[in-house]
Parts: sequence; C-alpha cells; structure tokens
Amino acid sequence: MQKLKLLYRETNWWWPLLYGVGGAFLTALVLAIDLYAKELFPNDWKTTLGLAQTIHSAVFTGLLTMMTFTFSTILVVLTTYSSQFSPRTLPNFIENRQVQHIFGIFIGTVTYSITMLFFMRPSLKDSVVASAVAVIVVLIAIIAFVAFVHIVSQSIRVTTLLDRLHEEGCTLITEHIDAIKEGHYQLVSSQEESYPFHVTAAQTGYLQAIDYDAVMKSGQRVTIDVAIGSYVTQGQRIGSAAQLGSAAQQEVEQGIIIGPTRSAEQDFPFVIQKLTEVALRAISPGINDPNTARHAMRQIGDLLRRYTVLQDGDLLVTGEGAVTVNRLAFSDFLYLTFYQLRHYGEEDISVLATMLEALEIMKRDALPEHKVSIDRFIPFVCSEVDWSALNEWDRRHLEQAQEKALL
Repeated sequence: MQKLKLLYRETNWWWPLLYGVGGAFLTALVLAIDLYAKELFPNDWKTTLGLAQTIHSAVFTGLLTMMTFTFSTILVVLTTYSSQFSPRTLPNFIENRQVQHIFGIFIGTVTYSITMLFFMRPSLKDSVVASAVAVIVVLIAIIAFVAFVHIVSQSIRVTTLLDRLHEEGCTLITEHIDAIKEGHYQLVSSQEESYPFHVTAAQTGYLQAIDYDAVMKSGQRVTIDVAIGSYVTQGQRIGSAAQLGSAAQQEVEQGIIIGPTRSAEQDFPFVIQKLTEVALRAISPGINDPNTARHAMRQIGDLLRRYTVLQDGDLLVTGEGAVTVNRLAFSDFLYLTFYQLRHYGEEDISVLATMLEALEIMKRDALPEHKVSIDRFIPFVCSEVDWSALNEWDRRHLEQAQEKALL
C-alpha cells in the first residue's frame, strides 16, 4: 500500500492520461447522441456539418497553441525552481495536483476535438451536440488557463514555495505525533539488539519509505539500522530479522522502498533539507537575498519546534509483527540542519542573528534534553565570528540575539 501511495504521489502523467481517455469517451458519447438522439434536442442546437468541422478545427488549433504556451511556462518555472531555489524542490511544483488537472483539461479537450473531427462523416447531415459541446469544453479550457496563469504567478514566488514546504513538514510531523498518541507508533530507546538473519538492500538508492504492514506480514520481527532517507547500496546490510526464509525475505524487500531520490512521504529531515537548500541558495553571491534565507530559517525553527516534543529513540511499529526503525538523534539533526548555513552565512550578521532566532523558536516547546542540546549548539553558531572586527552596532545586535536564544 505504501509503495502504491508513493507511486501515486510521484507519478505526474496519471491525471493528464485520465483526462485524455475522458476526452475520447466524450467523443463516443457525443457521436452516439448525434446518431441516435437528435430528436431530444431543439432545432436551435443543430448546426451544419461544415460549421461543426470548422468549429472543431479552430478549437483544436487554438488549444494546441495554448498547450504549447502552457508547456513552455512549466519549463520556465522548473528552470527557476532548479536554479534559484533548489533542484530538490522541483517535485513541489511537478506534483501539484492543480497543475496536473489543468494540463489534463487541455489534453482532454484536444483529444475530444481531434477525434470528433476525425469521425465527422457526410452521413451526419447535421450535428446536434458536437458543436455545443465543443463550445462548452473551450470555455472550460479558458477558465483552466486563467487558473493556470494564477497558479504559476503564485508558484514562482519563493514565499509560496517556503509556505508549501512548511505545510508539508507540518503535515508529516502531525501525522507522526498523532500515530504515537493513538498507539500505532512508539519511541523506544536505541538498542544494539540484532536478530540472526541479515536484511540487505535490494538495490542502490535512498531509503524512501517503509511499508510496515508488508514488512510485518506473517508475524515478522525486523530491525532497520539505517534511518529513512539514508543512501544505501545494493547488498548492503541495513537491518536484521528474526526469521528470513525465501518468502519472508521477499515480503521484507517489498516493504522496504528504495528509489533513486529521497521522498518526503516519511522523511521529515528531507523537508528540512529542502528549506535549508533554499536558504543556502538565497545567501549565495549570485542571488544575494538574505531576507529569503531568514524567512526560510524561521520556517525551519517552527518545524523543529514541533519536532522537539518527541524524545530521541528508535521508532517501533507493532502489528502482526514488529518493526524497529533507526531515527536520527536530535543533536545530529540540529547540526546537519545548520552547519552549512553557519559556514556560508558567517559574514552576514542578519543571517547569524536569524539562525539564533530559529534556535530560540525551537526551544519554546522542546523537551528538557533537547533544550540542553540547543543551548550547547548556540555557541557553535557564532564560533567563527571575529568579534573584535565587528563594529559596536553589529556586536550588540548579535550579542542580544545570542543572549535571547540562551534564555
């Protein structure tokens, strides 16, 4: 089930294909009505065959031009996402269901127009529904095009991307916390316990997700020693199992989903990484947009504020069997989130101050052990700052931010 969910999320041609098939079915329906149900419609709806062919030809030509413009616009947006934000943020636009539905409407309309034009024969002395339907689908396509322009104008804004990444992270962490409250998940202390049979990676790639129901089938007990999002190679030992016959091994391999790229389906640190990469790109000399980086770091601080209510430890999922999955310790997670930002932003006082602000934000709801980790990390943020070279105003601003974070 988890593999199908991941496939549905990452498959971009699914909805356009359905709309194209729907356009073909609409052609069949309209032809059937034109052939067998003309008397059900008023005479005002009837048009000559020549006029119907002209309408459908114009519809096809116009929509083909509109599709070309739409496709070119999509490529421009993808180029912008890749060059100015982060290559990892491309799926956040490609997997946008609104864009897929709009593109599907164009494909379905073109499919209807070209197939209807092909099946028009002299035997159809007049056309009852075909021309009216052509006008209706064109109006729908125009509305979809206006909606597409609005979506693109919003998507191209970096604040929209950051808000979507923040929402994606909030959804992930909320689902995780709810599953723990309902007893589906448990957080247990990290153990070195190992079962006798080795679980190896079926292919090289990133551990995208785990289908716990598939892994636990037949009462299987499995320990996964690598965190979700880790890069593994084919044949690498990634865990152990209590029993691993040929059938059980196949079930476990099917439940451990490995792919060429990371996925945010179960990988919360990947969402944080995307926000970090947007911030890094913003403070690069080529873009030099520190305010975007500051906004991204505040979003990171809020997401980690929600995350710090969870204690460190492995994730235990129980059902027919049991699956224990390694989780990244919070202190390591904190370092991997900020160490690049600290390195590349060390000369910008506003970036360092906002980084300290993000640390202060995540302390608000943190467990005591996480507050200790954050307090230990705060001096690291300013460890490369040459305090003697700062002027009085910059030094005071940074000192105040550090003191506030340490409160």
